[in-house]
Amino acid sequence: MPYLTFVSMDYHVIIVSLSICIVLSYLFNEIAKRTNIPSVLMLIVAGVGIGQFLNLYPEYKLDFFPYLQILGTVGLIMIVLEGALDLELSKQKKPLIIKATLLGVFGILGSILVIAPIFYFLLKMSLESSILYATPLAVISSAIVIPSVATLLDYDKELLIYESCISDIIGIMVFNLIVSILQSQELGSSLGGFSLEVLFTIVVSLLVGVGLVILFKFLNAKVKLFFFISILILIYELGKMMHLSPLVLILVFGLILKNHHLVFIGPLSNLMSRIEFVKMEKDFHIITRETSFVLRTFFFIVFGLTIDLSSLVDVEVLIISLMVFIGILLGRILLLKWLINKTTDVVEYVAPRGLITILLFYSIPPELSSPIFQPGIILWVVIITSIYMSYGLIKNGVGAIEKRETDTNVVDL
Repeated sequence: MPYLTFVSMDYHVIIVSLSICIVLSYLFNEIAKRTNIPSVLMLIVAGVGIGQFLNLYPEYKLDFFPYLQILGTVGLIMIVLEGALDLELSKQKKPLIIKATLLGVFGILGSILVIAPIFYFLLKMSLESSILYATPLAVISSAIVIPSVATLLDYDKELLIYESCISDIIGIMVFNLIVSILQSQELGSSLGGFSLEVLFTIVVSLLVGVGLVILFKFLNAKVKLFFFISILILIYELGKMMHLSPLVLILVFGLILKNHHLVFIGPLSNLMSRIEFVKMEKDFHIITRETSFVLRTFFFIVFGLTIDLSSLVDVEVLIISLMVFIGILLGRILLLKWLINKTTDVVEYVAPRGLITILLFYSIPPELSSPIFQPGIILWVVIITSIYMSYGLIKNGVGAIEKRETDTNVVDL
């Protein structure tokens, strides 16, 4: 009986703990709305605090690393889908989309070119390892950007959502390409395979996206939203196993759903009414928003639980992290001055590293991992870029709100 009582208490503790995490996340979101401090940063700090508390009770200590990748992968799917459902395509927004795409692509490549030499010269890593480890740190986190830019001007918000989603997708593709080149030691075949994979992924994404929308129309079931979410997750994982870029599919599906009037034309125009599309979009919006909120909560809390605080007190790690941050910042300022003629200052601050950076870092194959690299660098860069974004949002928050209320004109590129 005592054993049964202990096990029962264990389950009660787990259920209470999970509930408290959700409540805390909600409170952090409310604080973020009023202070512009990203809720993600507060979740990481909460995770660190919970981890230190659990150290006092070893019987409750678990290995959280296996859960981190699962939460991160599913959370990324929901977050990208949520962001895509907010993006409206039109001729007027074509310049914005092109600029955001260029920002995302050149931001990745430029950051790798800046970060890799830091690892090569200061950590004495090989050139191949320096490039590989620089790639995760080159990716902007849509998981942090999307919930943090809700109060910005529509133009700035859409630019940053597009850029962060594209950065996630391109970052994963570039990471997989670099891993393929390093494993095969064949540049030509890896680049050729990469090009074919990109083309194939885009074609399949369009076909699957349209097919899922049509299936939703003709599926007679009261419970089908989670059925479709499960299909999206299944296709995502199958795509990863085939070395494709399934995040493109998630983005395309969300864009098709939001911009159905551009896709369902001609013979497809009578398949669904506008009311049906609006209802479908609204339902997906609700479920993705709620699900991504829960998954984001547990991912960053679990990440906080896995943090080794001793890695934060290494002076060399801090100096290298600051140099990486400065390189990222200077590269972003130059890109914005080159590509964007007119935008608000807050855009310069919003380039946080987060979920994708962490996932890609833990996805480095064991045979390509370097014992020289200090994981504390990843943590510091995530924290510093998030704090810098918080400073920018706080500094520009009032001005952005006032401008939104008084300026109804579209920003001229």
